[in-house]
Amino acid sequence: MPPAPARAPRFPPPPLPEDPAALSRAAVEFARAEGFAAAGVVAASTPVSFEAFAAWIAGGHHGEMVWLERDFEPRRRWDSVLPFVRALIAVAREVPGRGEGNVARYARGEDYHRVVRRHLKRIVERLRPLAPEGSHFRTCVDTAPLLERDAAVRAGLGSIGKNGMLIVPGVGSNVVLGEILTDVALAPTAVPATPADVCGTCVACLEACPTQAFVAPRLIDARRCLSYLTIESRGPFSPDEASWLEGRLFGCDTCQDVCPWNAHQDPTGPPRGPAATLDPATVVGLSEEAFRERFFETAVWRATRSGLERNAQAVRRREPR
Repeated sequence: MPPAPARAPRFPPPPLPEDPAALSRAAVEFARAEGFAAAGVVAASTPVSFEAFAAWIAGGHHGEMVWLERDFEPRRRWDSVLPFVRALIAVAREVPGRGEGNVARYARGEDYHRVVRRHLKRIVERLRPLAPEGSHFRTCVDTAPLLERDAAVRAGLGSIGKNGMLIVPGVGSNVVLGEILTDVALAPTAVPATPADVCGTCVACLEACPTQAFVAPRLIDARRCLSYLTIESRGPFSPDEASWLEGRLFGCDTCQDVCPWNAHQDPTGPPRGPAATLDPATVVGLSEEAFRERFFETAVWRATRSGLERNAQAVRRREPR
C-alpha cells in the first residue's frame, strides 16, 4: 500500500504585519481601555521557568492536581495551545474585592474567568481588523496549559514575589491573569532581562503563612496551602488540616494581605464587593440545585458542593459553643 499522504497543517500562519511594533502598541492600548491594570507582549519561546516547574512537579508539591502532570509537556510549548503561535499578549486585572472575609477576594462576585475572557475577546475584536488577513487568536484564562506568570513577567507586567505571586508595580499582587495567543508576529514590548527581586529582605509572607506552606521563597507545597486544601483537595481533612482553616471557607489571602506591595489596599477595612463572607450554617446541607443557583457563575463553583460543605462543617466544628 502506498504511504498515507501527509496531513496539511490545521491552518497556515498569516503574512507578517507591516508594523509589528504599532500592532503591539495597539494591543496594549486596547487592553488598558478594557480595564486591565497591566499589559504587554512577548514573543513565543520556551518558558524560562519550565525547569523549575518540572522540579516542583517531581517533588510532588502539586498534590492531587493531576492535570498538571497530564498537561506537563504541553506547558513547554505554546504551539500546543495555538499552532504556529508567534506571540502572546499578557494582561493582569486588579481584583476589586477588599476587606476581610472567609472567601478569597478573587472569588467574590462574578467568576473572574468569565470577566477576563469577556474583555480579552473585545481586545481581539479590535485587533482583528488591524492584523494581517488570516490571523488567528486564542484567549486563555487559567485553563490552558500555560505557565501564566512566566509569560506575564517576560511581557514586562511585573516580577514574582517570594509568595509566588506576580507583583505589578503600583498595583500589587491582587491580580488575575489572562492571555491572548496569536500567530501574528507582534513585537515584544519588554526588553528581556533578569527579573528583579522586588522583595529584598522582606519575608512577611513566608512568616505569616498560617500553615507554613512555603518550602522556600517562591516555592510552595500546595498540599499545605489553604487555597489548595479548600478548593482543589477532594478528600476529608486531617485534624491538623481542619485546625488550619480558622474560619476560611474558600481560599486564603494571608500571604497577600501582609505584602507591603499591597499596603494601599487596606485588607483590614470593611469588605467591599459581594460574597466576602459565607455563613457556614447556610452552606451545610445545600442541595445540588441550590448550590448551582447560588454559585454557578462564581469561582466558588470550583470547590464543588461537597467540597464547600466539607469546609463549612470543619469550620462549624471549631466554632465556640
